[in-house]
Amino acid sequence: MINTTLKQLAVLAISIIGLYFSGLNLVTITSVESLLDALNVMIFFTCFFPFLILTINLAIKFFKSFTKLIVH
Repeated sequence: MINTTLKQLAVLAISIIGLYFSGLNLVTITSVESLLDALNVMIFFTCFFPFLILTINLAIKFFKSFTKLIVH
């Protein structure tokens, strides 16, 4: 259980870093004009969906453990 949570946190950290740097670059470009711009868009969406799924999953785990702590 703890091992999988640590793996999920590691993937979440990688996704956050990818979202941050590709998002900074996406803000500055006006349109997709080169292969590097297209790669940047692909990296952004490749990082976005794991980030979204893992954030929801870890939030659910947090609230479950929080409610167990309150009940006991």
